[in-house]
Amino acid sequence: MGNTTSNHPQITGVFSEYSFHHKNCLISSHSTQRKILKAASKGNEIPHRSNRRFAPNILKSLEFKSEGNHYIQMKQYKKAIESYTQAINLYDHDSIYFSNRSVANKLLNRFQEAKQDAQQAIKIDKCNSRAHFLYGTVILIEVQMFPDISEALIKQALLGIEELEKASDQVKQNKNEQKNKLKVLINQNLAKGKRMIYLIRQEIDKRNILSLKQTLKDIAHRQHQQLDWNLIEQNIHKKTEIILPEYFLCPITYEIMDEPTLLNSGLTYDKISIQQQFKQNGYVDPITRENIDPMGLIQNIQLQNGIQQIQQQYGWIGIENERDYKAIKFE
Repeated sequence: MGNTTSNHPQITGVFSEYSFHHKNCLISSHSTQRKILKAASKGNEIPHRSNRRFAPNILKSLEFKSEGNHYIQMKQYKKAIESYTQAINLYDHDSIYFSNRSVANKLLNRFQEAKQDAQQAIKIDKCNSRAHFLYGTVILIEVQMFPDISEALIKQALLGIEELEKASDQVKQNKNEQKNKLKVLINQNLAKGKRMIYLIRQEIDKRNILSLKQTLKDIAHRQHQQLDWNLIEQNIHKKTEIILPEYFLCPITYEIMDEPTLLNSGLTYDKISIQQQFKQNGYVDPITRENIDPMGLIQNIQLQNGIQQIQQQYGWIGIENERDYKAIKFE
C-alpha cells in the first residue's frame, strides 16, 4: 500500500506556518493577549463582547496547542493529539487546532480521524488551506485503500482533487515561505492524484474490454469473421508516451519546475530551490559560480507557460513512472 508511511519531514515542516513555542513560553503582556483574543474571534462567529468570558480558556488552549506543536516536532504524534484535544476541549472555535490534530492523525495513519478533523477545520474556516490539503489528500488515500475499482471510485477521487485545487488557489499568490512549502506539497499530491485517476481509468477500461471478449467472439463466430486479438491486446495495453524536455527540470532538484526563475547568469532554476541555495551559499549561481544580482531575478514566463501546458494536458507530469495506483505515495 502506498501510504502506510508518509513523508514526515515535509509534513511536519509545514507546521512552522504557525509559530512553534513550548508551553513554558507563556503569554505575558496584555497587548499580546488582546491580539490573540482578537484573532480568535475573527471569522469564527464569536461575538466580540464574549471574548472576556472565553479569555481564560483561549489562553490555556493556546498553551496546549503550542505543546502539541512541540510534540509534532519531536515526532510524538499520540502526545500531540492529546494536547490538541485538550486545546479543543477548552476552545473549539479555532480552525487551526483541528487541522493540527488532523496532521497528527494522518501521520499515525488514522485517516478517518484525520478526515473528520480536516472537515471540522474547514467548517470553521473555509480559508484554511492546510485543512483543504489534508481533506483532499485523505480522500485520495481512502480511494487507494478501497478493494475494488469503479466509476464511483473515480468520482470520489475527483472530490479529493477538488479539495486540493481549493488549497492551491488559496496559497497561489501567497509570498509566505511556509505557505510556499505547503504549495509544493499541494502540487505534488495534485499530480499524484491525477495520475492515480488515470491509472484507475486504465484498469476499468481493461476490465470492461476483457469482459466483452467472449461476447465479441460469439458475434464474430456468427458472422464468420476473424478478430485480430493481438491488435486488441495492443490497444488495451497502449501507454501514453510523454516527452519531457530536460529544460523543464530544475538543475538543482532535477524535478519539474513550479516557478522557473531566470538569473543574470543565463540559467533558470525553480524559485524555491534557488532561494534555498542563496540562503546557504550566498548570491552565487550554483553551476556557473557567477555572482547573482538578487534584484535581477526574472520569472521565466515563456518556460512556465510551456510547463503548465503539458501539466494541463497530462496532469501527472513528473511522476509518469508509477504503474500501480495503489503504490503512489501521497505527502
